Amino acid sequence: MENTIAFYQQCIKTLLQEYENLQTNYSHAEIVLDDERSRYLVVWIGWMQSKRIYHTAIHIEIREQKIIIECNDTERMLATELVEQGIPREKIHLGFVSPEGLSCCAA
Repeated sequence: MENTIAFYQQCIKTLLQEYENLQTNYSHAEIVLDDERSRYLVVWIGWMQSKRIYHTAIHIEIREQKIIIECNDTERMLATELVEQGIPREKIHLGFVSPEGLSCCAA
């Protein structure tokens, strides 16, 4: 069990590391890696003149041996990328899609 969680954590961190040095004229991406609670985020932080920028781009958690993608406000197919790293598709869930939405689309 510990090895599975550690593997999932490493896969998620590898995915998110690409955001480490991203920035715009007004903001930068900040990565939050919390192995103790198995929570991982990418947030945009900054200022555009007097307007505060704080936006969650990615939020992923590990719960009950499953990866839950709570937020994906990017163009990347995070679930597909995690599968390509060796995580079984049935262990990845989209937390931002309602259970009703998932059931209507199941084949």
